Amino acid sequence: MTWKGLLRLWRRLRADLERAYYEELVREELRARAPGLQLGRQVTIIRPDRLILGENVIIHDHCVLYCAGQAPEYRQGGRIVIGNHVELAWGCILHGGGAQIILRDFAIIGAGAVLISEMYSYRDANLPARFQTKIMGDIVVEENATVGAHAVVLPGVTIGRSAIVGAGAVVTRDVPPFSVAVGVPARVIKRVDELSARDRSGST
Repeated sequence: MTWKGLLRLWRRLRADLERAYYEELVREELRARAPGLQLGRQVTIIRPDRLILGENVIIHDHCVLYCAGQAPEYRQGGRIVIGNHVELAWGCILHGGGAQIILRDFAIIGAGAVLISEMYSYRDANLPARFQTKIMGDIVVEENATVGAHAVVLPGVTIGRSAIVGAGAVVTRDVPPFSVAVGVPARVIKRVDELSARDRSGST
């Protein structure tokens, strides 16, 4: 190996060590301010200082939490607030770039789900995407609500208390409490309490 190759290898190793050291510092800081936190492997957190964690939160492997919002119209832009006993399954992406993402107590976000608080509007077909105006709005997942695997929740949406969003759904509008919403775009098809009543009665 030439000296240039050795230099590139050394730089890569140094960068890997610095990244690992920084990630471990972040993990220690988060555990110190979030009792009972379970943090998986290769979890990426951008701007951890804008992440607020409750107690007994579980964040599984390969999740991405982007808390780096800079939009002036949102004082709390980019902030992610996670309540107590919340679970983020494998590979979730929470993009709080334009506004807040708030997960209330006991919320569950399924594997590969994406919550994005800003997106391009695409209102002008003649403009490239990066020059389009952006749609921004807080996303709120209320207490005990569930977002299914690979579902997508768009800006400004509130998932009501104990509501269920089906796997692969694209949620463009609010989901009422105790409702089940599925499809693209997501539509409410039934109520959770009605399902429970049928289950208790043994009907199909």
